[in-house]
Amino acid sequence: MKGNIKEFVTDAFDYLDELETTSINYSVNRYLLEYIANGFVKYKTVDGFIKHIDDWIRSLVRVFPELGFNHDTNQINATIDLIDQVVVVDEALYEQLSYVINVQTKYGILIKFKSDSGEQTTTISRFFETINRMFPQIKDRYKGLGSSDSDVMAEVVLDPKTRRIYRVNIEDINRAKQQMGVLVGKNKEEVRQRKELLLDFKFTAADIDT
Repeated sequence: MKGNIKEFVTDAFDYLDELETTSINYSVNRYLLEYIANGFVKYKTVDGFIKHIDDWIRSLVRVFPELGFNHDTNQINATIDLIDQVVVVDEALYEQLSYVINVQTKYGILIKFKSDSGEQTTTISRFFETINRMFPQIKDRYKGLGSSDSDVMAEVVLDPKTRRIYRVNIEDINRAKQQMGVLVGKNKEEVRQRKELLLDFKFTAADIDT
């Protein structure tokens, strides 16, 4: 892989965002869009891709068995998970996928990695979906202490040995809002700060075990 791992992770975060945005804008399966982007990478231009579209389709017969192309309208069509997909191969699509194309040009579309099942090969997007499933999950969420279980209430509110009372002012609230924004916010600055938080996080083998 070209480049360092931090650079790759940063690129991949934006890669997934761009794929998701294009998928929504075009109402097309994002995995299909990922392979379409790879067609642009392989054949360099829109015209080059269209010229070799039949070769591209044959290369994906195991990935998308119901994949075709209308040479009159330049439309790729497919049925994925029982949903019909149609997208026109043109300059607008190329422009929309430009970031994804640049990342694939840099790293390729496929990632090889080792797991409990042995060595696997998958696309960048599916690789990061696999990684995401390994992240710690928050299992218990409470709107407030009143909605928590009795044993939690007993531990954090009712037990004089463990309960704490803190004075909270407006600065504390604003700071907490900013921190929550970094953790779950969706605007570009919050997403950028979250990426930096993840990339700068230092953990040990003991952290992984727990």
